[in-house]
Amino acid sequence: MILDVSELNEKARAVLETNFSEISVRGEISRITKHASGHWYFTLKDERAAISCAMFRGANLHVKFSPKDGQKVILTGKISIYAPSGSYQLNATKMELEGAGDLDAKFRALLEKLRAMGLFDASHKKPLPRFPRRVALITSASSAAFADLKNRIISSGYFLAKFSLFDSLMQGEMAASSVINSLEKADKMGFDAIIIARGGGSKEDLWCFNDEHLAHAIFAAQTPVISAIGHEIDFSISDYVADHRSITPTAAIDDLLPRRDDLEQHLDILAQNFSTILERKFRAINEILERKKLQLKAHSIEQKIEAKLTFLSHLKQNFSDQISTKLAKFDYIFPQVKLKFKDALWVKFRNFEHILELKKANFDAKRQFLNTTRGLISIQKDGKRINLSQLSPGDTINLTSHDTQRWAQILS
Repeated sequence: MILDVSELNEKARAVLETNFSEISVRGEISRITKHASGHWYFTLKDERAAISCAMFRGANLHVKFSPKDGQKVILTGKISIYAPSGSYQLNATKMELEGAGDLDAKFRALLEKLRAMGLFDASHKKPLPRFPRRVALITSASSAAFADLKNRIISSGYFLAKFSLFDSLMQGEMAASSVINSLEKADKMGFDAIIIARGGGSKEDLWCFNDEHLAHAIFAAQTPVISAIGHEIDFSISDYVADHRSITPTAAIDDLLPRRDDLEQHLDILAQNFSTILERKFRAINEILERKKLQLKAHSIEQKIEAKLTFLSHLKQNFSDQISTKLAKFDYIFPQVKLKFKDALWVKFRNFEHILELKKANFDAKRQFLNTTRGLISIQKDGKRINLSQLSPGDTINLTSHDTQRWAQILS
């Protein structure tokens, strides 16, 4: 059987794709090219051989790191032949860094260990503050995540909160201890919430957030902690143990800060409640003042004097009317003795009027004395008036002014 070249390549491709439809290969990336179309083309090699590889856009979107030359990876895919040139290649559907499987095993083991210890229990989760005033940001000052956080804080329109940066390492062997140090420091400073934020990266880049010591530090914090590590598809131990997980650093700001509409509505409710409380307080105070006013008026010495003077005035007028009535009767009966009797009556009236004037003068004097001594206080003990020098610690005394009285005890 004689085959054309194209037929041979097609038959060879069919054999390879049938027998190597799902294969995993370990090697080092070399000469990687990321095409504008989104496809990746590179060579996978070891010490003795190399193979051409392709990873199309639909597959490489799921890769959690940015591949580069020199990285050791494990590719999963199928072998195929590119018919026009007759060269065969590995079409990768999955790419992970070598050793990632070991990291997954470590992650799952630590996850189950901490779960069994109760570090993820919902009962330990602290609620986020409704209207935070002071927030700690634990991230790298030079990171893109910090820049995104600042922009989102400004665009939120919520300016009641003050944010403080705790510059920390977010990658590498010392990152976990750096974050722990910042977390413990912030937790002692009275913040309303703490955000631990780091942008996306490979599993290795984010591995410090799977540190057991960091997990215990987050759990022990008295301040509510938000974990905002990587992207939505990235999960770390910190996410599980924190009081709240945000899918991205900027989402942490959205999750923590109230929306402008919610804030305005809350302020309206507070203003209405405050107005209602003030109105009730003023009404209660006015009622107390009116009662006190009536009590003082009823017991006022000045009021009693006024009542006495009014009574005397009425008595004088009544007596004068009686005399006038009697004199009118004499006009019809004894015109001759009218003048003589009238003089006698008027003498009596004048005497009575003089007595009334004396009483009025006496009351006026008492009123003047009352005004003069209005601010003075009388001290009595056991019903007897005494001086301050006669008092001893523990004595119970009665303090009396012109319109009120109070009981008191001498302390020293």
